[in-house]
Amino acid sequence: MKIAVLALCISLLGVGPSFAQPKQPVIRPAVDGVLAAFDDHPIVGLGDAHLMAQEEDFYAALVRDPRFAAKVKNVVVEFGAASDQKIVDRYMNGENVPYTELRKIWTDPFGWSPPPFVLGYANLFAQLRVVNLALPPAQRVRVWLSHPPVDWSKLKRREDFHPVPGVRDSYPASLIEREILARGEKALIIYGYGHFNTDTSLSPLFGPQPSLAMILNRDHPGALFVIVPYTGFLDKACNLAFEITAKEWPVPAIVTPIAGTSLDDEKARQQCPRGPHEPVPPGVTKEQLPQLIANFERYMAGVNADAMLYLGAVASLTRSPFLPDAYLDAAYQQEVMRHMAIVAPPGATAAIMGFSPERNTAAPRPFSK
Repeated sequence: MKIAVLALCISLLGVGPSFAQPKQPVIRPAVDGVLAAFDDHPIVGLGDAHLMAQEEDFYAALVRDPRFAAKVKNVVVEFGAASDQKIVDRYMNGENVPYTELRKIWTDPFGWSPPPFVLGYANLFAQLRVVNLALPPAQRVRVWLSHPPVDWSKLKRREDFHPVPGVRDSYPASLIEREILARGEKALIIYGYGHFNTDTSLSPLFGPQPSLAMILNRDHPGALFVIVPYTGFLDKACNLAFEITAKEWPVPAIVTPIAGTSLDDEKARQQCPRGPHEPVPPGVTKEQLPQLIANFERYMAGVNADAMLYLGAVASLTRSPFLPDAYLDAAYQQEVMRHMAIVAPPGATAAIMGFSPERNTAAPRPFSK
């Protein structure tokens, strides 16, 4: 009897073996989840898995929701050069901007090879214009092109380009601080997910410069909430195991948090076979590679982010097609190829970089090969 009473007391005091279930993440419809993040953070970063059609569709659905413009007054995008800010301002305020001028927005960013002339990005600009034209001027959403400005007329050789890439994160960080945080406003930031990385062990993959997230977290602690899309693991068995857990979730969904919950199962990740990474990144030994891959997968699963955007099973994710004027307009393509000759790897061609007709199929192509 005494033993039973002692066991009960220990149980009530919370001492001894714990049989508590792991903490469960919160799953909610994605638009609701993003808007909820703005309740406590002035900046919400959406990691862009470049060229994923489902994520680009989600951007459009998010900004069309009437609650978005009421709560968020700014959208900051990577797929537009700041040198073309006046063009996007005119377009967003209802001016009839000729298409040959408008497409400079997605042709001019220097860090993309090829440029981001995909259907989903252009559609986001069009959707925001429609939203704005239904609102009084004072209530409209401002779109910021935050890729560093560039004057292509002054870039003639590869040597001219070298000083420019180092500001790809510091430039948008300064813009966000000056135009949004200093004004007490809120902003949705759409940038490649590498720009939201805060794990310094991944610098062999994302580069040694401080990321956009690192700069904002350093200068404005607590201001940024980061959402990373689920794009799958390197091993198909891992995808299947994870997606069984997600089969009852709404699509799209915001899952928060991942770290410390039932989804953050270190033992399961250790048992999950890891695919090879070829070639080995510069500065990484073969002995260091397994840990690098493990950290990368942890990042891609949203464990190191504040939340994960789940857009469906990996097998359902597809690539956004390129805009056909990339290969139907010969003069346009010639100018794009001139840009690529300056910034792209030597020997790059339209076919290699993916914007030739044979690569731009009408049927959806899988996002993950």
